[in-house]
Amino acid sequence: MHQSSHFFDKFSKADVSDWVKIAEKELNGKTLESLNYHYNSEIIMPPVVIPDKEVKKMEPMVWRKNKLCQRGIGFYNTETLKEENIAFFISIGINNFKLNIKKESKIQADELKKLFPTCHWLDIYQKERDPSDFFVSDKTYIKSIEENPIQQILENFQHAIGLIQRLEIRDRLINEYLGSIYFSREINANYLYEISLGRAQRIVWRNILQAFGIENPAPPTFISTLPVLKNGLHDHFLVEATAKTLSAVIGGADLIYLEFDEITETMRTENLAHIYHILTLESGIGEVIDPVAGSFYVDELTTKLAQHIWSKLKS
Repeated sequence: MHQSSHFFDKFSKADVSDWVKIAEKELNGKTLESLNYHYNSEIIMPPVVIPDKEVKKMEPMVWRKNKLCQRGIGFYNTETLKEENIAFFISIGINNFKLNIKKESKIQADELKKLFPTCHWLDIYQKERDPSDFFVSDKTYIKSIEENPIQQILENFQHAIGLIQRLEIRDRLINEYLGSIYFSREINANYLYEISLGRAQRIVWRNILQAFGIENPAPPTFISTLPVLKNGLHDHFLVEATAKTLSAVIGGADLIYLEFDEITETMRTENLAHIYHILTLESGIGEVIDPVAGSFYVDELTTKLAQHIWSKLKS
């Protein structure tokens, strides 16, 4: 320990009771519950967390991240994509690309992959679908089109459970298959909620595999997507993108995609892309496994979300 750090030894560590005392003093007689914030009319986000020792918690967090959070670009309309678009993103250090491929754009997509063979490509084959369908690629890319974030995770996991049950994979191949799953969902605006939700989905997925009796499973790839609006050149969008990206990184995303409807000459796409570079590479945030572990609030909210998703999944 550095000698200067001994200066802090005289300060006592705060615990939950200290936070409660401060909150009660500021409330002037009101209850702590009066500050509860409801998100999506389902999850109560309390301002001060008092762990309930009588309630059985989900098992402690187990992280198995084999790599730093990666950044990528997703193109919704592949037919409008040009060779110079890919070359530009490669020039600023991005080589992960997701293509939403329709029948009329398959040839063009294949040509792009031949021109840039060293890039990592994720092909999503688009079909006519109803709201209960999913995008599924050759790498088992799973993304619900539900707007509610809880419902997105529920449907993603329900679909994955169905695939495992139907495929009847042999034991020696199960890890190879599970490691090829890509769970994708959109990044939400609520910062602490998004962090906790990202951590919670890892807990629930592990519990699902334990229910199947699968030991030491290979971790899937958890993807967060950030749709880029056509007016994304405005500075306020850069601020929003920064906050959402940071919450996804801290929440444990393995891969974050900027999702473009189309690329225009007026869009400052390099600024959006540099957000990833600063947060994941320069800030050091992406190098820390579960950097918010031990936070009273985030740990409790993570547990609540995991329990909520797990109970809905079993019902």
